[in-house]
Amino acid sequence: MSVSALVTQLSEKLNQHKQLAAEVFRQRQHPFVYFRQHTEIITEVVTTLWQEFFAGQELCLLAIGGFGRGEMYPYSDMDMAIVSKNAIDDELQQQIATFVQILWDIHLQPAPKVGTIEELCESARQDLTGDSALLESRFLCGQRQLATKFIHQLGLQRDVAAFIEGKILEQWQRYAKASGEASLLEANVKTTQGGLRDIHTLLWLAKVQGLSPHIHDLMKNAILNHTEAKLLLSCQKRLAKIRIELHLTAKRAEDRLIFDLQTQVAQNLGYRDDATSRASEKLMHDFYRALKGVKQLSGILVPMLRDRVYAALPRVVVELDQHYYQVGNMLAVHDLDLFQQKPEHIFTILRIAQEHSDIIGLAPKTLRVWWTAAHQLVNEEFYQNPVNRKCFASFFRHGDGLTHLLRFINLYGVLGRYLPAWGKIVGLLQHDLFHIYPVDDHILMVVRNMRRLAMEQHSHELPFASTLMHTFARQHILYMAALFHDIAKGRGGDHAQKGVSDARRFAEDHFLDKEESDLLAWLVQQHLLMSTTAQKEDIQDPEVVARFSKQVQTVERLTALYLLTVADIRGTNPKIWNSWKASLLESLYKAALHHLNGKQSNRQTAILDRRQQAIHELSQYHISEAQQRELWHILGQAYFARHEWQDILWHLSKIINYEQQAQAHSRLLPDTDTLKVMVYMPNRSKLFTELASVFSEAGMNILTARAYITDHNFILDTFILQFPSMLNTGDYLAIQNKTELALNQFVNGHLPMSATNPAKLSRRSRHMPIAPRISIDEEDNAGWYNLHIITANRRFLLANIAAVLSELNISIRFAKITTLDERVEDSFLVYAPQLADTQQQLRLKNALLDQLLL
Repeated sequence: MSVSALVTQLSEKLNQHKQLAAEVFRQRQHPFVYFRQHTEIITEVVTTLWQEFFAGQELCLLAIGGFGRGEMYPYSDMDMAIVSKNAIDDELQQQIATFVQILWDIHLQPAPKVGTIEELCESARQDLTGDSALLESRFLCGQRQLATKFIHQLGLQRDVAAFIEGKILEQWQRYAKASGEASLLEANVKTTQGGLRDIHTLLWLAKVQGLSPHIHDLMKNAILNHTEAKLLLSCQKRLAKIRIELHLTAKRAEDRLIFDLQTQVAQNLGYRDDATSRASEKLMHDFYRALKGVKQLSGILVPMLRDRVYAALPRVVVELDQHYYQVGNMLAVHDLDLFQQKPEHIFTILRIAQEHSDIIGLAPKTLRVWWTAAHQLVNEEFYQNPVNRKCFASFFRHGDGLTHLLRFINLYGVLGRYLPAWGKIVGLLQHDLFHIYPVDDHILMVVRNMRRLAMEQHSHELPFASTLMHTFARQHILYMAALFHDIAKGRGGDHAQKGVSDARRFAEDHFLDKEESDLLAWLVQQHLLMSTTAQKEDIQDPEVVARFSKQVQTVERLTALYLLTVADIRGTNPKIWNSWKASLLESLYKAALHHLNGKQSNRQTAILDRRQQAIHELSQYHISEAQQRELWHILGQAYFARHEWQDILWHLSKIINYEQQAQAHSRLLPDTDTLKVMVYMPNRSKLFTELASVFSEAGMNILTARAYITDHNFILDTFILQFPSMLNTGDYLAIQNKTELALNQFVNGHLPMSATNPAKLSRRSRHMPIAPRISIDEEDNAGWYNLHIITANRRFLLANIAAVLSELNISIRFAKITTLDERVEDSFLVYAPQLADTQQQLRLKNALLDQLLL
């Protein structure tokens, strides 16, 4: 048979068997059966071709890497090594090149290493990743004696201790490289922390020591106990199933659970939507739990396998008491039966670790027995023991190391066993287009942020908040509030209200006094109050501040709520927290503090104060009373009610003597990534829509818009714009100049590009949509309404909303634009007497929905 005919035959056979293996997998979902079937057909094809090209030559072929261990995914690279006894001449090099090309032609994606024993050994010495692949070497065909010699030579040259330390370092570098929003939302099944690569690392650390890397053999050799082996096998199966299906669905080597594929992969694996969650949410929940299981085992097995070969530091043992000793920077127990005999030590050992800043964890054998005991004994009886409850409360009162401690007991499932409400939120995803962490990880991030506010070394990050934190008397209540603020997520209804009962029970059971209990419950119930007020209402309005202050009541509550709000927003999504939000919260805090300290003002006194300040400033510039009266007449009575005095002074400095001239100005706000813009020009229809388009074209996000119409029918609109992300501060001036140029062209008659065609939603928004919500609330004054819109974010969104309002003759007077990553929560104060008619409100809602659902 000719080579071409053989290749055709093998190609057809390969495709048939690969298709059959995929069909069997989708029917039964047994990943290890798939690996065996897929690896067998690839091995048969490769060895058949090898005999055609290299029979009788002094060469051998080895399967390495995933191919070597028999873990071939549908579109994995086929790692292999071609070992030559002698130097490879040009003729043999051409033969090998032709062989490899044929493998490519039949879609096997070969990744060959080629050379003599000496050359390949030197390559392995220089490349830890390559050495790891060669550690998996499996003989396929050719001269077996040559293969045996090569594998033996690799083993002789390999420094086992250096290999282990290198793989551990490589693991941490991989974690650091994969950190960030994308790795959380579209995690890589192979490389993310707790993923398949971590399982491979465990098996490499065993194999390099001469141990069989198979899970059942590791159990026989006492590296794993039965429970650990069962957990590792379960996690490996779940992760392997997901990765196989990812490849099959994507029809390529795709290892990321990207939004585009999550739903289809979930459905193909048998997950279904129900009333409480989507199929993709169920998939991701199981995925995160599998990652957690691998991380749990890694915490025990990595140090245990390393310590079998060498200790990273000299063995220094310090006796702590009759039960505990410190070895290096790890905490250990003398008696491994301690936790079974005295369950209160399950928490006691954590308290001791918290009190010693040089202790970074539990020694492997101690961790193993602690984990086993905790899973058996942390239950309702354990919870009812007051010794355990006092110890748990002491974690928060001590403060130091709290984040590490809580993350540790969450990782090993103890926090969910001690607090059953916590167990319900572990790995629970929030598809709301702005949270990027599962609920439990988000909460622990909030605790971490709160702790950073209390630590001197981090006080430079948020100096104002840190100063308040350092003087706050009940810091432990803030940590507890952080822990409980979202604990009722996923139960339906108002999670803040439902979390109050959990917080009150916790407070009573953990010996908090009435004041502490009330403060904790109030913070959980009202944890969204400050962010909602700052981001959705006009905090320059004294009546808004008064209403907020009435709900807060005391300075202690105000400070606690401010600190919790800062920690919460920063722990939601790095894209959400910015300097503008920081300044909003700080402004609201200071205004409410002023109010609570008895320096109250109403809207009328605020208007008089602002006008007097304006008169004083204008008099300094020798502006006559007649000019001032003319200006007040043009601006109208409502002007001072709608603007704070800093903006008033800025506006007046620009328009005095130029009351009939269209103009636009901007200024960088200090210590922020924001730009303040004012636009003054004759009013006309669709003007706000066109301005929004100008800003969208410039790539600027609109954070706040204050629209105002003067008595001589000019607009005087003020915007706070956020610079595009990923810009350096040195680029702000150039963007400011570009934006101001576009604005001045606009006010002088150059219209912006039409934004009638909405920009596309992001992939996340398309595949994890949220239903738009629109509400219309009547204000006290007739004809005025508050319009609230929650929907997915996209470019030109504000322009499209404004276009709808303009078409329906609805005038925007104030807009609070809240951008939460890929979700927006916008509020508009509008003047539209026609909305008193129910049919007109329905018409508005339908017109908006037509835009939002495009």
